[in-house]
Amino acid sequence: MPSARQPRRTVVAVGLLVLVVLSGCAGLWDAGSPTPSTADASTPTPSAPQTATPSPTATTPSPDRLPSGLTDTGVRNVTQLIRTHQTTAIETPGVVTHTTNSTGRGVGIVATVRAAADTNLTRVQYVGQSQRMTEGKTQNSTTVVAANETSVRQYTVADGTVTLDNRRNRTDLFDRSLRGLSTATSPLRGALRRGNFSVTGSDESDNATVVTLRGDRYAGSQLYAAENVVGYNATVRITTDGLIRSATERIVAQRNGSESHYYFTYDFEPQSVDLPPVPQIPREIDLR
Repeated sequence: MPSARQPRRTVVAVGLLVLVVLSGCAGLWDAGSPTPSTADASTPTPSAPQTATPSPTATTPSPDRLPSGLTDTGVRNVTQLIRTHQTTAIETPGVVTHTTNSTGRGVGIVATVRAAADTNLTRVQYVGQSQRMTEGKTQNSTTVVAANETSVRQYTVADGTVTLDNRRNRTDLFDRSLRGLSTATSPLRGALRRGNFSVTGSDESDNATVVTLRGDRYAGSQLYAAENVVGYNATVRITTDGLIRSATERIVAQRNGSESHYYFTYDFEPQSVDLPPVPQIPREIDLR
C-alpha cells in the first residue's frame, strides 16, 4: 500500500518546483541553442578563470581583501563567489528584489521577486509573480512562501485559481530552498557565468567597500547560442566581504530574422526586517 506521506511530499516538491521556476528560469531559451550545459545547472560546478583585462584606471582593494572567487583581474570562480555571497547574505537582514523580462518569437515573460529575510533566515517572506504573454493570451501567477523558525506557509494562485495553500513544519528541504530563494543564487549564478567580467573600480557605500564588475562580451549559456547574440552588457556590484549588492544584464539575440531580448535587474538592500511572527501572506496579495 502506498505511504500516506507520499501525497504530502508530492505537494511540497511541486510547490518548490514552482519557486525555482519563478526565481531564476524565466528566460526564453533560444530554439537554436545547443543542449543546456552544466555550467548553468542548479548544481554548482567549478568555473574556468575569465581572462578579461581590468581597466587601467580602476582602483580596487588589495587581492587579500577580495572575496573568494574574485581577483583584481575579474571573476575567477563563480561557484566560490556565489557561495560567499549566499553565506554573507544569510547573515545580513535585508530585502532582495529582482526582475527578469524576456521576449522572443511571439512570447513575453516577466517575472518579479521580492524576498525579505531576517538574520540567519529566522523569518522569511518570499513573493514571486510572473506574467506570460502570447498572442491574445496572458497568464498570471503568484507564489508566496512565508516562514518562521519552525513553520512554513505556501500559497500559489494561477489566473485566479488557488493551486496551493498549505501550512507545514519547516524542514531541511525548505531550509535549502529558502537559502537559495532569499539570496537569488540561481539568477545571479547565471548572470556571472554568461559574461566575461573585468574590475572597473570600487567605491564606499553604506560603510562597505563595493567593487564594480562590468562585462561587455557574452560567454555563452543555455539561454542563447553565442553566435546569435548581437548585443550584451552586464554590471555586478559586490562588497569586499562577498555580498552582491546589485546586478544588471542585457542580452539581444537574432536568429532566422527573429529578435529576442533578455533583461535582468537585481538589488539587495541591507535593512532591518520586521516580519510577522506567524507566517502570513502579504495583505496586497489577492486571496481567492
